[in-house]
Amino acid sequence: IREPNGCFEQTSSTTYPLVMAQQYFKSHQGVDPAVIQRSAAILAKGYDRLIGFESPSGGFEWFGKDPGHDALTAYGRLEFTDMSMVHAVDQALLDRTREWLMKQRDGKGGYLRKTNTLHTWLAEPEVAFSYNTWALLEAGTPPSDLAKEVAWAANVAESTDNSYVIALGANIVQLAGEQDVANRLLDKLSGLQQQDGSVKGATVSVVGSGGEALTIETTSLAMLAWMKHRSHVEQVEKGIKYLAE
Repeated sequence: IREPNGCFEQTSSTTYPLVMAQQYFKSHQGVDPAVIQRSAAILAKGYDRLIGFESPSGGFEWFGKDPGHDALTAYGRLEFTDMSMVHAVDQALLDRTREWLMKQRDGKGGYLRKTNTLHTWLAEPEVAFSYNTWALLEAGTPPSDLAKEVAWAANVAESTDNSYVIALGANIVQLAGEQDVANRLLDKLSGLQQQDGSVKGATVSVVGSGGEALTIETTSLAMLAWMKHRSHVEQVEKGIKYLAE
């Protein structure tokens, strides 16, 4: 439980975990009420900071400048959606963030990047486009509104060797109700899971991570995909063990 500070990404690194903590507190007994109250108070501070980074013309950017950044905005849309389960979030903010991100689509299944990528966030289409589509679907956008984007991501996931992108694709097609494609991608991921439960084969992620961080992110995305379907219990158990350790 830490005070939020810094840019949108830095503030999120302390605030998003507090969202998850509140979800835990609400589903478990025996947590010190003082800890819950303190965590909720700092979460409120984090929310107030985060909304201050909205770009004047829409979307979010590290310091609230124009133009907004597509993938960072997609991340924010997910964060605010999860946050709304445990803290009051302005519905108008959620709506206009979604609308702004939808307007960034290029009509071919991808998204326009109108701003520089700060830090290590990458503009590679297979990671950025897939991430944006997954975030929109996960945050409640109807699959029918993203038909081109879903088809693009599914095609890339089936043809790539990057397990991070395969995992994103597996999540996307399941959220879109395309289980036949999902089954192929879930099996493809299973073939990349190691004995220790980790999922190898990732080359890049949307945030440009590497090493152990990239393996953890990729395994987590694979876990989310496997847990949407009950046919990969063994892979889920191994993945949980890896992440817990």
